[in-house]
Amino acid sequence: MFFTRKQVRRHYESNLRFDPGQAADGRGMLNGQGRKGLAEMTFGYSNVGRAGCESIAVYNALRQLGRPRPLADVIRDMEKGGYLRLGGHFGAVPYFGPLLRRCGAQARMVTPASLRRQAELRSLTPGAVFLMAIWNRRFMPQKGLHTFAAVYDPGPGGDWEVFNRFNSDERSRRYDGLDDILVNGKHKGAFLVIYRIYPLDEE
Repeated sequence: MFFTRKQVRRHYESNLRFDPGQAADGRGMLNGQGRKGLAEMTFGYSNVGRAGCESIAVYNALRQLGRPRPLADVIRDMEKGGYLRLGGHFGAVPYFGPLLRRCGAQARMVTPASLRRQAELRSLTPGAVFLMAIWNRRFMPQKGLHTFAAVYDPGPGGDWEVFNRFNSDERSRRYDGLDDILVNGKHKGAFLVIYRIYPLDEE
């Protein structure tokens, strides 16, 4: 859904009044979209706390890649680019190619199977950045889509570092394997799509 220039400008000016840094860790990564400074930011006709996980995911991925952009700018570009579903009430479409290219990055889709295999063989480059979109509960579509940034970073606590996995998180989470990331309480979700994010000039 596209917004008018006037609407986009009004939302952008509103978002500039907030300080998402209140929810940032020491590296500037954002966690916990339900936290103060994030939750109240406008996301189309909704807000970041309820439906803005895609904007935080893109923000975190770009920061990890060394191409940082302010969160208010990411949201503005999503609104201008027509990414928001039902005006933002259902989040955003998890297809980020054109948006990332404008930020000096590119996305390549990978399958969960190939990613598991690369991790098992240790052929995956440490520091590799990903955007992951999942259904939080595999057999409960009404629980909805969630998108977040993840980094392959083998070390103490697990091979994967995931940002904004849950709305109340105050810091990133570490997971041993790819499938562990899907667990949501007693339920297990399912991957919808995974993108590896590269600098635009990288082959």
